[in-house]
Amino acid sequence: MSRKACGAAVRGLACALLAWPVWLVWHLSTYDATSVARSCYDDTGCGSDQLAALAPELGTALAVLLGLAGARFLHRATPGAVTAFSALAAAVGWYDAVAEGRVSYGTLTDYTLLAPVGRHTVTAWLVFLWSVVAAGALAAVWGGAVSLRRTAALRRARASFTTAAARLEGWRPVRGRRGEVTVVFHDRRGARHAPHVVEDRAALARLVLAVYDPERPADPGRTRVAIPRQRRRRPS
Repeated sequence: MSRKACGAAVRGLACALLAWPVWLVWHLSTYDATSVARSCYDDTGCGSDQLAALAPELGTALAVLLGLAGARFLHRATPGAVTAFSALAAAVGWYDAVAEGRVSYGTLTDYTLLAPVGRHTVTAWLVFLWSVVAAGALAAVWGGAVSLRRTAALRRARASFTTAAARLEGWRPVRGRRGEVTVVFHDRRGARHAPHVVEDRAALARLVLAVYDPERPADPGRTRVAIPRQRRRRPS
C-alpha cells in the first residue's frame, strides 16, 4: 500500500471512529433530555452534572473534529453533511424516547442546544431538527457540486482522460467570476499545448492541473482545469 493510500485509510478510520460518538452524544442529548435534573443556586445559576445536560456542547465539539477529519473526503460538503448528521441523530433520539414512553409528542421540554432557547413541545423540536437536516443536506449537495466542478474529480476518474501540471495565462471576463484563460501544459510526449477554456477566477492564484484527452490534447472542449485539494499558491 502506498503512503498516500495508507494515509487515506487512516483518515477514513478516524472518521468512522469519530462518527459513532457524534451520533451517540447527539442521540443522548434528546433521548435523556427530560430526565436531566438541574440544581439552581441564587449566586451561580442552574447546572447539572449529568452527561445529557452537556451533550449538545460535547456533540458540537465532536462534530467539529469529525468535520476536520472528513474534510479531506467531503471537501466543501463537509459543514452541511456534519450538521445534517448531528441533527438527524438528535431527531432519532426524540423518536426513540417517544417509542419507549419517556415522552410524548406534546411534552414540553426546555431542551438546551448551546444556550437555553425556551420550552417547546417534542413535535416543535422535531420540526426544527428536520429543518436543520434539510438545510444541511442542501448545503452538502451544493458544496459537493462546487468541489466536484473545481477539482474535476469525475473527469479525472475516467480512463479516457489524464492530467498534467499546468499554468494559466491571461484572463478575459465572461460572466461573474468566470473568464477565459489559456491553459499551458505539456502532454506525455512533451508537446506543448495552450487551449483556451472558461474557468473560475479562483484558479488564477492556485497550482492547477490540466485534465485533457491524450488523443486530442489541444481540443478546448476536451480540456478542463482542476484545482487540487492542496491549496498551495502558485510561485510568483
